[in-house]
Amino acid sequence: MTTALDWMPKAQALAAELRAKNAIRSEPVAAAIEAVPRHLFIAGHYAAGQHTAIDPEQPTDELLHLAYTDRGIMTHTPADAAGGFSSTSQPSIVAKMLEAAGLRPGTKVLEIGAGTGWNAALIARITGTTVHTVEASPLVATEAREALARASSQHVTVHTGDGYLGHPEGGPYDLILVTCGIAGIPPVWLDQLAPGGAVLAPVAHGGLHPLLRVTHAGDGSLAGQLMANADFMNATGPLYAGATTSPATRGQHLPVPPPSAARPHPTPGSLDPRGSYLDLWMHLAARDTRTTCASAEGTTDYTGCALVDENTTAVFVQPGGLHPTPDPAAQALADHVEQHITAWDRDGRPELTAWSCSLTPAGTTEHPLLTPANWEANR
Repeated sequence: MTTALDWMPKAQALAAELRAKNAIRSEPVAAAIEAVPRHLFIAGHYAAGQHTAIDPEQPTDELLHLAYTDRGIMTHTPADAAGGFSSTSQPSIVAKMLEAAGLRPGTKVLEIGAGTGWNAALIARITGTTVHTVEASPLVATEAREALARASSQHVTVHTGDGYLGHPEGGPYDLILVTCGIAGIPPVWLDQLAPGGAVLAPVAHGGLHPLLRVTHAGDGSLAGQLMANADFMNATGPLYAGATTSPATRGQHLPVPPPSAARPHPTPGSLDPRGSYLDLWMHLAARDTRTTCASAEGTTDYTGCALVDENTTAVFVQPGGLHPTPDPAAQALADHVEQHITAWDRDGRPELTAWSCSLTPAGTTEHPLLTPANWEANR
């Protein structure tokens, strides 16, 4: 067993690691990561399909190592009483989102997706004001309330309900922050924003969920700006259903590309997997809606960005080159991808954060969504 104070050096070490990764860039976010005990928000987790129950108030060395390592932790799956997936997100992703949020003392926040409650506790620590957080699963919402009480976190109220509806009773909000992957922005959220308010959400784009900041433009229209690379579990219900998103190839195993068909990138050198590769991925997603995240059957060698057409015709775009599937039509698709890569290079290789978009109606009549369209890169 460990003492109650043993977690603090580990939290400080985690904050230092996140600084080194450039996920933390400000003192308020660093102070929150160091001050809010993440282990108190973990009452159980899944590993290799097995669930392990945990007493967070009697932490073991194993729990502290798990809690203060930069990794996401699965806390529920559809097979248990929660009825769906739930987790505490990877700390580096959480930190990037908090930095992108631009939180200040007094910022009024609505969070969609309470999860374990840790993220809401961090927000409350930074803002010092009430955070409303909405959770679809009654079980997960109850566990979040219990965890917040264990951690003596102030100014967080957990509501059980459909995040698509927001929580108008607590508004208007300066920021609506979403912690699950969504297909688009419900128009009802915009009615709950204060003047000058924004939505920060992981919105489906190119098979991932990069962080998109949505605000009103000067002419009253909506504008979206990519803020950081990210990927989250899909939301349940109308936040994901009924909208036109990237091809549903995630989890689908495509034919393995023959090594003889591999092509180098049309621009010199390999791409940085955490930098320029993701920049190119967002360029391809902006220029061709067939861009997604896919994998090949029986191997993890080709998991990542791909353009997929006609189910099995695909080109995997990797940091070191292009890998067409055996379908003869994949060669023409690879030619198309090469043209896009050449254009990206000619335009100065715009970074992920250079991309902005408008939003257009999608979804169903009953549950409309506003989804990204008309992507443009600032040069």
